[in-house]
Amino acid sequence: MNSLDTILGYTYRPLELFWQGKRIAKLQSIILIISFVFCMGIALINHFSLFVLPGVFARLHFLQSIEICFTLLLFFEMISLVFVIPQSIANSIGKQIEILSLVLLRSSFKEFSHFDFHLPVQDQLQPVFKMISDGVGSSIVFLLLSLFYHLQQHRPVTAPKDRVQFIMLKQYIALLVFISFFFLAINDGYNFINTGVLVHSIDQFYMILIFADLLFMLVAFKYTLHYPDVFRYAGFVLVTVFIRLSLLAPVYYNALLAIFAVFFAIAVSYAHNIFALGRLNYITRKNNSLQ
Repeated sequence: MNSLDTILGYTYRPLELFWQGKRIAKLQSIILIISFVFCMGIALINHFSLFVLPGVFARLHFLQSIEICFTLLLFFEMISLVFVIPQSIANSIGKQIEILSLVLLRSSFKEFSHFDFHLPVQDQLQPVFKMISDGVGSSIVFLLLSLFYHLQQHRPVTAPKDRVQFIMLKQYIALLVFISFFFLAINDGYNFINTGVLVHSIDQFYMILIFADLLFMLVAFKYTLHYPDVFRYAGFVLVTVFIRLSLLAPVYYNALLAIFAVFFAIAVSYAHNIFALGRLNYITRKNNSLQ
């Protein structure tokens, strides 16, 4: 583990300290504000045809500025997810659900960016219905997420002597996820510059998370084979699968699948807590009967 500790010491841990520093939140806000003002300025030039801009900038309009800022916000949230992964599987799932709610909001604003204010609303009801579906879906996911966090009890699955090693392995997996995300982001930026279409590979990112969660589960089995912990890890991996399915699903179905994914995460957490409490009561009664 010494070589692994050296790798993490030069890569993951400095990145984690930088990203979780006090200044990074302020920096993110500044980047979002500058991006929004810049996009609005470009859109203003295009609207009044002040001069012809090259490439992708020539097609940028006002409402797209909102979509671009939400995409940047999602980018920051996904980086934050990488550093939440080693904390606990429950925190990781919670962060994934947070990102899912923002994806639904982004989809709603994306429909709004295609809205034509020169046409009557009754001729554009389909995008309005899509906005309502994604907006309501994100609100329900947001409300259910508070219940999910309330149910988490964060019981350690490893013995104290194994905890450091377990955390190191999770940090190494998180580092691999970060590298994968970095290449996805470069590819998205390249496609945007060449095509002018802002398509975020967030569904591919969640596919990577599925494999990462599976790897977490297998690593956890090295330290515990207790049935409730096995069930909880496997159930949370399935939550990530449901989240990815919601990202691939067409409008209306995506919101329903997102809500179902959160309900399933809540059900897994509740079942795990009930089982663990029942098992604890059983062991207590058994010990008392032997005395």
